[in-house]
Amino acid sequence: MENASKALIMAGSVLIALMIIGALILTFSNITAYQETNTRSTRSTQMAEFNSQYETYNRKDVRGSDLYSLLNKAIDYNRRESTAGTNWADKGQEMAYEPMVITFTISDISELSADGTNRLFTSSTNEVTGKSNDFGNKVKDEIDDLEDTYGQTSLTNLTTNLTKIFIDDGADVDKKEEAVKNFNSASRKLTVNNFSEIDEDSTIRSDVYKYYEYIQFKRAHFDCEKVEYNNQTGRITKMEFKFNGKFN
Repeated sequence: MENASKALIMAGSVLIALMIIGALILTFSNITAYQETNTRSTRSTQMAEFNSQYETYNRKDVRGSDLYSLLNKAIDYNRRESTAGTNWADKGQEMAYEPMVITFTISDISELSADGTNRLFTSSTNEVTGKSNDFGNKVKDEIDDLEDTYGQTSLTNLTTNLTKIFIDDGADVDKKEEAVKNFNSASRKLTVNNFSEIDEDSTIRSDVYKYYEYIQFKRAHFDCEKVEYNNQTGRITKMEFKFNGKFN
């Protein structure tokens, strides 16, 4: 009888132990499931927040000035948060985020030019990817040099009055003298003494025409024609834009 009682007690103890273990396993499973759900929710929120920064450009009539800002934004992201970065402590290296690619096309780049010859934008299709904005850096360096030389206000005035300043070399003397006066009136930092300094072969005319292209690009309108997403992270990885022929 005593042995039977001990057996029952042992069986009960084993049953209780199994129940406790089962409860612990169930609790652990619930905690794990909760953590996984919470992680997925967090990643989904982060993905939505990330994409919202770029979805604002997924529209018609994106101005060139906004597109220029987008290029810098994408490169900054690539450098700090994507696998294109060099620092393995970066978030992109840990999460294996794919770098962003931005492409834009101007089928006829002469539409940006003042005289049919392009000096700043020399390619109809441009792509910005990786961690170096070669396109943006080239434009910035050249424009900074021009603004240092002529002054931003002067360049704006000169591009606004192109037809009054940069006339044909075959024009008569009076018109050439008028062109020189118009140049000096528009310029705030540089004065010319005769027409030869602003003729068709002059560096000044070429520089102002280059700045004109920059202004036209900022005024140009682009349509977003394609957006691609990473299948695993859901993040936007590529956006394609095309000039729609409008300026504003």
